[in-house]
Amino acid sequence: MITIICAECGRAPFGATARGIFRCDFCTSELSTCDLVLDPGEVWAVDSAGTLGYLAAPDHL
Repeated sequence: MITIICAECGRAPFGATARGIFRCDFCTSELSTCDLVLDPGEVWAVDSAGTLGYLAAPDHL
């Protein structure tokens, strides 16, 4: 999984919240999965720690 880093501060990843959105671990900027812009074939994912990321399309591995 490739971790998605906050575009607002550029310093930290997004962590899952109880509200079903993701919050930057540094600046508290919030992100919904609807806001993600991924390349064709990529899918978003969450690791066991609740960190938001994405999986690359199979042809990019």
